[in-house]
Amino acid sequence: MSEVERVLLSELLQWYRLQRHDYMNHWQVIMGNLQLQRSEEALKYMRETASRSLEEQKIGQIPEPCLAAIMLGLIIRLNQKGIMVSIDFPEEMKQKEFWMDHWREEYVAGLYGYTKECLEAAEKWGELDNLSAEIYLFDEPAGLACQLIVSDEETVLWDKLQTFKSS
Repeated sequence: MSEVERVLLSELLQWYRLQRHDYMNHWQVIMGNLQLQRSEEALKYMRETASRSLEEQKIGQIPEPCLAAIMLGLIIRLNQKGIMVSIDFPEEMKQKEFWMDHWREEYVAGLYGYTKECLEAAEKWGELDNLSAEIYLFDEPAGLACQLIVSDEETVLWDKLQTFKSS
């Protein structure tokens, strides 16, 4: 196991603990609203919470574990900063056979570094409201490409496309 993979495993456990804590908090909010006979508020809260989970659920469709772990970490951390995230990737990336031909171990360190750079940039936007991020994964002839676009309602704050080439 590489050093980056060890870090990813450690981070995944940390995110699991965080999400478990958040999950329990969500249940408390829902139960509190229901006990106060505020079923509409409980339902609204459940819908909002569920919509955030959909993007994380998409990550589960990527059978390449290192890529999925890196993308999950990026989504969770952007969500923690109040940034709503969407992710999009081609259907073939959901197939294990695709990754047998296209995945290269050297992508791990580069992709992990790219996400760290994106998260460092996100620190600048901490006080801005209504931020959204779009993550795109592409299969390019040169290798795997990832693009992150962060914007508020009017302005693109960050747009970086990185291609990870196999050696």
